[in-house]
Amino acid sequence: MDIWRVFLKSSEGPDKELELFDAKTYFGGYLKIKRSYFDTLVSVIKMTKKYITQRAIIKVIGPDNDDWTFNPWILMIVKDNEKKMPFWFFIKREKDLSGILVAIGPKPFADYNTKNLPEVKREIKSLINYIVVYMNKFNCIIMLPNYLS
Repeated sequence: MDIWRVFLKSSEGPDKELELFDAKTYFGGYLKIKRSYFDTLVSVIKMTKKYITQRAIIKVIGPDNDDWTFNPWILMIVKDNEKKMPFWFFIKREKDLSGILVAIGPKPFADYNTKNLPEVKREIKSLINYIVVYMNKFNCIIMLPNYLS
């Protein structure tokens, strides 16, 4: 399984390194996310205190061991309030303001999604949409690159 390493620096604690699993493994490619999704996400962030943004991404190393830091990344760390299950989505924004789901995590979430491969794409798409539709069901931290001003 190809691994993306994301290094975070937060004002609230020590630096962290997260390992995320390349989405190509699950989908045979990368899942495209429409620009309208991000427009809705911005609205949701403004409406609820359960969703916050912070600049925290300081370095990104891809499965190829290349430095991918200076790309427009979004790391969504989401926790389902009912099931208490965390999941991570690592997204690269495109020039047209759409996005590509590049990696998922943590390992238990990624492992769960390898059990029924034909259903994975549909389930993850639904979960991504649920984040903006059922905002009371989740707590969400949206992490952005530190180099943004």
